[in-house]
Amino acid sequence: MFLTEWKHVLHTKGLLKIILGILLVPSFYAVIFLASLWNPYANVRHLPVGVVNQDVPVTKADHHYQLGAKLTQQLVRNHSADFHRLTMATAQHQLKTGKIYMVITIPRQFSRQAATLGSAHPQVIKLHDQTNAGFSFIAMKMNTTTATKIQTAIEKQLTTSYLQTMGRNLRQSGHQLTTASHALAQTTTGLRAIATGNQTETTNLQQTTAGTVKLAHGLSQLKQGLAAAQPGFAQLTATDTALQTAMTTQNQALQQLKQALATAQPNLRVIRQQIDQLQAANRLKSTKLVAMNRQLTQQLAQGNQQAQTALTATQLGLAHLQTADTQLTTGSTRLTSSTQQVTTGNQKITTALKTGGQQLTTTGRRTTRQADLTVNPIKLSHYDATHVQNNGTGMAPYLMSVALFVGCITFNIIYDMFTPHRRPKTAGDWWAQKIPFLFEFTGLAATVMFVLLGLINHLNPLEAIRTYAFCLLTVWTFASIVTYFNLILGKTGAWLMLIFMIIQLGGSAGTYPIQLSNSFFQTLHPYLPMSISIDAFRSTLSIGNSIWPEITIFVGLIIVFNLLMLLTFHVNLPKLNQRLS
Repeated sequence: MFLTEWKHVLHTKGLLKIILGILLVPSFYAVIFLASLWNPYANVRHLPVGVVNQDVPVTKADHHYQLGAKLTQQLVRNHSADFHRLTMATAQHQLKTGKIYMVITIPRQFSRQAATLGSAHPQVIKLHDQTNAGFSFIAMKMNTTTATKIQTAIEKQLTTSYLQTMGRNLRQSGHQLTTASHALAQTTTGLRAIATGNQTETTNLQQTTAGTVKLAHGLSQLKQGLAAAQPGFAQLTATDTALQTAMTTQNQALQQLKQALATAQPNLRVIRQQIDQLQAANRLKSTKLVAMNRQLTQQLAQGNQQAQTALTATQLGLAHLQTADTQLTTGSTRLTSSTQQVTTGNQKITTALKTGGQQLTTTGRRTTRQADLTVNPIKLSHYDATHVQNNGTGMAPYLMSVALFVGCITFNIIYDMFTPHRRPKTAGDWWAQKIPFLFEFTGLAATVMFVLLGLINHLNPLEAIRTYAFCLLTVWTFASIVTYFNLILGKTGAWLMLIFMIIQLGGSAGTYPIQLSNSFFQTLHPYLPMSISIDAFRSTLSIGNSIWPEITIFVGLIIVFNLLMLLTFHVNLPKLNQRLS
């Protein structure tokens, strides 16, 4: 009893293939669809993101800041996303056309603002990111997360740089204090030198005083010697005067003698008396002269000795004075050098302590704003140019396309699109009996879907009329494709369309960006009808781009597949007439 249906299936021509195909549908749906989005977050590195660097480098305190170029280089080399260095115009165009999903803009003041970090008046470092949620709401969310990660990474780098700068300032402060210590040691050495110089100066002054005393004593002795020799000089003068007088007298006597001798009768007795007087005078003069000469010699010798002693003492005093003067000059030079050393040391101490103190004060004095900006210096501003109100609006293009395709498959499975209800005269007549009804019914289904999305889900398209018009164009395109395969292959064709729909679910990038999928679906993506419909619905619902390329493709597909259906009706018309006759 339980095997009755299985026997029917096994013995009914073609039914086994249908049953086996239906058996595989859940597996195909689960395996194929999940394969397309098995691990999208692991492939975020393939998500295209544009980087626009408008930063202007600055130089501050002999340090060149070029953080915009550095950040751009780091992002391009990074693998957290597929970053591309772009100009602003190119980035905006690619964001609008869906070639990239986010633009990170580094503003002109980025380096200038970053250079203020750690100063008394730090500025918020701004970073801009722009997304286009109309192409993928999930991609926008992913990119926002990526931007937040970039913000965190930059903040970590800037905070690390600030801490390194603060450490460098502390090292400089320590160096300044060390310099002050060295200068203080030099000052101490200079003060010691000054003390030694003062002591030396005192000794030299004492020596100068002693030399001055000795000089004064020698001069006193010299004065006394000169005073002692003065009487001898006076006697010498008197003796010289007496000698001159005696000579004069002797000359007069000799003159008289010559006159007496010149007369004819000299008085010998008188001459003898005169000669005796002259001899007596000569002896007396000689005796006095010898005595006076001896006394004068003694006095002069004594005065000379006293003068010599005084001169020796004077020379010794002068030598002491000269030595003391030299030592005073040397000591004064050393004292001046030591004083200069102390002055220089004091200046170094003052400068080092002032600089080190300022650095320590600046480093240690942090306001709440400075502390906050030290930890969170980046302000990330997010902007999305599209009209995506929520996740439902972002998912609508995908689910609308899936719904319309599923509706066409369901219609062809339930409704017989092959058998005419009256004998067709031509293939065109056969087409006219079936296809207009197909378009009318599927068009009505698309209209009901669009209206209910607005009433129940509150879908608010950016361009409502174009969205509705493209719903009709999409359902007619899908209906043409599905009906054609159903006409030529029957239920097998419906099964193939079901598998094709599953493939489109994975390859149309309706949920996640196609860059997050595997290479198989990335290759199929541009050629899938649902990829085209999703792109067009994104434009009419949120973005506002032109959909003429998608319209052209779908109109072409409708024409091609309806011509193929005409050909199918033409081929099957003789068989149909034969069967109906």
